[in-house]
Amino acid sequence: MDRRGVPPHDQSTVFQILLWFLFIVAFFSLAARLGTKYAMTRRLNWDDSIMLAAQSVYLAQCVSMSLGASQGLGEPMGSLPANAVEGFLRAEYVSVVFQLITLALIKWSISASIQQLSPSVAHRRLDKILRVVVGLWLLTAVLTSVFQCALPTPWDYLNNPHCINRRAWWTYVAVGNIGTEFSIIALYFLIIGNLRMSLAKKFLVIMVFSTRLLVIGIALTQLAVFLYAFPVYDLTLDLWLPSILDQATLSASIVTASIPYLRPFMESLESGIARVENLSGSEENLSHARASPSTYYMSDISSSACSPPATTHS
Repeated sequence: MDRRGVPPHDQSTVFQILLWFLFIVAFFSLAARLGTKYAMTRRLNWDDSIMLAAQSVYLAQCVSMSLGASQGLGEPMGSLPANAVEGFLRAEYVSVVFQLITLALIKWSISASIQQLSPSVAHRRLDKILRVVVGLWLLTAVLTSVFQCALPTPWDYLNNPHCINRRAWWTYVAVGNIGTEFSIIALYFLIIGNLRMSLAKKFLVIMVFSTRLLVIGIALTQLAVFLYAFPVYDLTLDLWLPSILDQATLSASIVTASIPYLRPFMESLESGIARVENLSGSEENLSHARASPSTYYMSDISSSACSPPATTHS
C-alpha cells in the first residue's frame, strides 16, 4: 500500500481502519458459514466450535494490535516519546502470540472438517499427522516468541542485547504457515479426487478449496516485505506494511475456511430454493458414507442441497 500523500499522524488511523475492516469481513464470513451450516443440518460440529475460538482469539489480537498502533504505528520512531515506543513493543509482543494461536486454530478447524469429508483410514492418518505438525509449529513458534529476549524485558528487541535472530524466527514462522497450508490444499485435492460427482462439479469444488491459495499468497508477500524491512531501523515506520499484511493473513484464513460452507447455499439459490430445509436422513447418509470408502459426506450434502424438493400428488 502506497503511503505517499498520507500525513504521518494519520498512518495509525489508516491502519486501525484496515484492521477492523478485515476483522469485520472475517466475522461476517464466519457468521454466514455457521448460519448456512445450521440451516442445513440443524447442528454445529467441532470444527465450527474451533473456528469460533479462532475468531475470539483473533479479536484479542486485533485489540492488542490496535492499542499498539495507537502509540504511533506508521510514524517515524524519532518523533515519538520513549513510552510510546515501549507501548508498541509490548502490544506487538502480545499480539504475535494471539496471531499464532489464531492461525493454528483455523488449521485445526479445517483438519476437523476433513474428518467429516472422508472416511478413508489413509486420509485420516494424514490428517492426524497434519494436526501434530501444526501443534509442534505452534508450540515452538510461541515459546520462541515469548522468550525472544532475555528477562525482564522479553518484548524489547530494540534495546535488549540478548535476543534471538528475528529474521530467522519470522522466516521459520512464515515457512511453517505456508507449508501447512500447502499440506491442507494437497489433502483436500486428494479427497476430492475420490468424490463421486461430475467433472464440472468436481472442478467447482476444487476451485472453492483452492481459495486457500490466497492465504499462501499473502503470507509469501508478508514474508518478503518483512525480510526487505529487516533489520528494522525505524520500528514504528517500517513495520506499518508488514503489520497490515499480518491482519490480511488472519482475515483471509477465516474467510477462505468459511467459503466451502457457503457453496451448498449458493447452489440452493440457483435451484430456486429460497430456504434450505433440514437435511432429512443426513445421519443415515453419513453412516452410509462411512461404510463405503469411496463415498463421502460432502457429496451427500451437495446432492441434497441441489435436489429440488419432492412434490406430492393427491
